[in-house]
Amino acid sequence: MDENTDFKENTPIILMVDDHPRNLQVLGAILKKHDYSIAVARSGEQALEFVQEVTPDLILLDVMMPLMDGFEVCRRIKSNPATKDIPIIFVTALDSPQDKLTGFQQGGVDYITKPFHQDEVLARVKAHTTIRQQQKELIEKNKLLEEANQTKNRLFSIIAHDLLGPVSNVTEVLKLMAEGIFNQEEQADFTQSALKSSQQTLLLLKNLLFWAKNQRREIDFSPHLINLYILLADNTLLLEGLAKEKNITVELNCDENLNAFADENMLTTVIRNLLSNAIKYTKEEGMITLSAKSTNEGIEIVVKDNGIGIDQENIRQILDPLIHFSTPGTHYEKGTGLGVSLCVEFINRHSGRLLIDSEPGSGSSFIIKLPHAPATTIR
Repeated sequence: MDENTDFKENTPIILMVDDHPRNLQVLGAILKKHDYSIAVARSGEQALEFVQEVTPDLILLDVMMPLMDGFEVCRRIKSNPATKDIPIIFVTALDSPQDKLTGFQQGGVDYITKPFHQDEVLARVKAHTTIRQQQKELIEKNKLLEEANQTKNRLFSIIAHDLLGPVSNVTEVLKLMAEGIFNQEEQADFTQSALKSSQQTLLLLKNLLFWAKNQRREIDFSPHLINLYILLADNTLLLEGLAKEKNITVELNCDENLNAFADENMLTTVIRNLLSNAIKYTKEEGMITLSAKSTNEGIEIVVKDNGIGIDQENIRQILDPLIHFSTPGTHYEKGTGLGVSLCVEFINRHSGRLLIDSEPGSGSSFIIKLPHAPATTIR
């Protein structure tokens, strides 16, 4: 038998470990008639090397081998957290109760005695590969359940801490205005405050809905050629009010005919969030530049500000989609970290990258790199 077997997709991988070629041939002949992928190791050392590269669904392990016997191989496999869950069936002529007890103590799940009986081999292999598959399915279901619980808890946390407060504030302002206790100047100030709060809440709600749908894999990815200048200009106009509140200048540098191959909704969400963050972390009278250009590698979009900057440890957390990292803005604006998490996930869906170039006190540049449109999409 070849030791470098090409594994069949979606079939259990069985590693046979024995120093006698004849035993491997007999076992292999029995198993190859059924839906298994077979791998071979002729020593304990080879077996340990194999499981570091490939995780088999079952190991058929000879006990009596030179240099390193099967019990020691089993002990080492079970002592490694990465391989400890691989089921091991000992294959041996030893059948005393003490030998079997030793095998079970080392972590074996079963025994096959020599000489081999085909029906017994197939029954034991089938039983343990089935159990292994059920374990893997259970682990995957538990993982999905844990992700769902994390999503639920995150939603409740945002609703309780980040949505309830702004909505309550707007409600109280409208209530006081309806009672007519403000003069004209006070009413204008409170109206502006309520408008700002409602705009921030709306942005958070959009992010929250996008994020929740994305966690449930409910967002379609439909990239096509879009006019990048129009998309950037629309987002600049959308957030113009927030920038004016801090007297921040937003400059757009982009060729009016520049196209990008992207999902329009996702890229809009990315630009809106990065531009909103730049406003949040830029001081009064600051400057933000939104630029885009075509390069040899693809399309590059940069949101650059002269704000407070970010230290390197925070950059690492920002780029981790599993961490919702946020700090207060220059006007103590709150955030949930959802926006940047969405940016990272959506850019990854485009096979792109998000880079951050920043130092504390020196501003930040968020750089989006997207691949060019596939040739088949260009007319």
